[in-house]
Amino acid sequence: MKYIEQIKSIVLLFLVLLSIVLTFSIWTYTPSLQVIEESSQVDQLMVGKKKNLQEVIKPYRILVRDRGEWKGTIGSTAINDLMDILPNWKGSELIPVQNNMSIKKMNDFIRMDQRITFFFSEEVPIKVFHSIVPFSQDDLPELTFNKLIMDWSKVDSEKVLTVYFLSGTHRTLYSTEIKMNEVYFQSTVLQALEGLVAYQEVERSNGLSLYVPKDEIELVQYTYYIDEIHPDTFRDILFYDPAIVRKNVESQELLKYTDGMTLMTVDVKNRYLNYVNPSTESMAELPASRLLLDSFEFVNEHGGFTGDYRLTSINEQKHIVEYQLYKQGFPVFSTDTTTRITTTWGENQLFRYKRPYFLLDLDINSEKSQRKVSPGLSAVDVLEKSKQLQLNEVDDIILGYYLKQNDNNLLFTLEPGWFALSQGSWKRIAPEATGGGKNGLE
Repeated sequence: MKYIEQIKSIVLLFLVLLSIVLTFSIWTYTPSLQVIEESSQVDQLMVGKKKNLQEVIKPYRILVRDRGEWKGTIGSTAINDLMDILPNWKGSELIPVQNNMSIKKMNDFIRMDQRITFFFSEEVPIKVFHSIVPFSQDDLPELTFNKLIMDWSKVDSEKVLTVYFLSGTHRTLYSTEIKMNEVYFQSTVLQALEGLVAYQEVERSNGLSLYVPKDEIELVQYTYYIDEIHPDTFRDILFYDPAIVRKNVESQELLKYTDGMTLMTVDVKNRYLNYVNPSTESMAELPASRLLLDSFEFVNEHGGFTGDYRLTSINEQKHIVEYQLYKQGFPVFSTDTTTRITTTWGENQLFRYKRPYFLLDLDINSEKSQRKVSPGLSAVDVLEKSKQLQLNEVDDIILGYYLKQNDNNLLFTLEPGWFALSQGSWKRIAPEATGGGKNGLE
């Protein structure tokens, strides 16, 4: 027992040294981490191809005024060509031109010779359009426009194309200049506008003018086999943890997906879904530019623009952004807005997402037929005789397609015709204006 104290000291010394060695090892240890290859990361589920901004923020009509005559687009060819050109340009500083423009001044401004007017369905935030056509200044104001007007009267003499941004809602006018020579302008812009058809202005006493094709138009009526994206794919995209989502078959025409917090209902007959996350609802003020960019990026992230969808509506108060389906350059309308993609933004994330999940990709050649659509003034005449909608209440009269679901639920027919737009909703002008025999509006 006489060595017991010495043994304790040796053991204590050993433990102290061991503690020092272990502490040093921990401090100096560098784990051998394997680099994660990009290809090993989980791929984002996609239902379609991603698109550029100019493919979604796209005009529905381009109108040219020159030598006292009107010409305009039918279909998408010229519109697509010009929208592809715009990102190659650069605007100078944005200059305010006029506020509180009267309706007469706006009509007169568009009516001037050597001007090209792009008609957009909704007011486009200039901060978002900056992503399509950059400006020399970065601190752009929070302004919007629904008509872009190109004045080429100075291209020959001063090598400058003046571009105006007109807001019909706010009645403001801004301008910028783009350096451009006549040869380039002729070979790009004017060449893209070859093949336009004659248009006619319909003047109104208390409203902006309407513009319609002057002559009879021949459009193709299409019939499509229905393809679709399975709703389970959207379950996997939209829900935080798809593994815990329960699928309930409510009826032959209604499915429900829920994880207890969020809900997705599926209208099987119309192939339309409605996803909502109540916990994210918010009424905090959002500028139109942020609202639009958040909406576009969300839908585009999973390739959600599964057709020619174009911006058609922004509601800042309700945080709603809508995109309308187009086919062959014409808007496609249906009952219950089943041809629109709608997003509602909440607390820094999506609150609601409504959209069709059908695809119009394969048309039946044998079912195609030519339909003659009467001149625009015929549609105007029907409107003036109708008691449902006054001409001064109409925002525009446009050619489009009505989506008709066939009885077997496997085919969709696109019937061409005239449509009147008013306060964000549409009315189908009855077949008399397209050569049929029924009066009034549908």
